[in-house]
Amino acid sequence: MAAEVLERLWSADEYLAWERQQSYRHELIDNRIYPMPGGSCEHENIISALIGFFLSALSPQDGDAYAGGMKVLVDPRSTYTYPDVTVVCGIPRLHLGARSGPLLNPTLLFEVSSPSTQRIDRNRKRELYLSIPSLQGYYLVSQDKPAIEAYTRVGDDWHYSETLGLDASLRMPAIDCQLPLRQIYRRVRFETT
Repeated sequence: MAAEVLERLWSADEYLAWERQQSYRHELIDNRIYPMPGGSCEHENIISALIGFFLSALSPQDGDAYAGGMKVLVDPRSTYTYPDVTVVCGIPRLHLGARSGPLLNPTLLFEVSSPSTQRIDRNRKRELYLSIPSLQGYYLVSQDKPAIEAYTRVGDDWHYSETLGLDASLRMPAIDCQLPLRQIYRRVRFETT
């Protein structure tokens, strides 16, 4: 695809119609299209471990977890994303009653950051995600070291924390559970310096 096609501003309707015709996923952030690159082995192993954890931790009545194929509606005019992992408590609400999304009511969102996505995940996506009324937690998961940055909602406020090291566990108040980092990183080989 020509670079100029991606560089212009797109309306949400244009993006949704165009993306249905594409072989690969693309996000719309602030009316700009971003291709979704393939993930590394570490990236995919972390996502698989997160999905496995949530499928075990959540009963079907409590909620569900989705890997990166579930589109989330962040702003109906300008932003649709594919978080690496999405957790929904209760019944998923889909835009206009569709069967496959976009999802309207995420409870937790996880992005497994890579060098190419870290800046947008930490800045603009965070800002946009924290505006979703149903969202209770946004988590940035590192591929390079056992570390998860957490933004959790307490009332109307957002609180930042970090969970570091394989012996630590991430507390997720929205689903009243602890996520052991050792379990999430069990198949990840960290480079030693």
